[in-house]
Amino acid sequence: MTLVAVIGTLVSFGFLLYAVGKKIIITNNEYIVGERYYELDMCSNGISKPTQANQNFMVYPTDKEIAKCKDEKKTTLIEARNATFKTDVLGQSIWTLLFFVLLMIHYPRFMTMNKKD
Repeated sequence: MTLVAVIGTLVSFGFLLYAVGKKIIITNNEYIVGERYYELDMCSNGISKPTQANQNFMVYPTDKEIAKCKDEKKTTLIEARNATFKTDVLGQSIWTLLFFVLLMIHYPRFMTMNKKD
């Protein structure tokens, strides 16, 4: 049980450090460009508005609408990243704490059972 607690503590602490390191090292702009740029690209796409005369009629946004859409999308993506970061940190902190408590309970028992006189 002590070995499980040690491994669990190390693994969960590693995931916690990874989440924090990723947030610190990768800037918001790098995150958007690297992982979510396709969402900004969608702002330039046309919107299908078929009519009876033309079933393939597309309405394309103006440059002003595209800029506004991209700004709103960037704000949304950054907020989503922050929320994901907080849930990752919270979840991994809880797992780290649980495994650490398990370690603190079982390690003294392990030491007394394996104590050589």
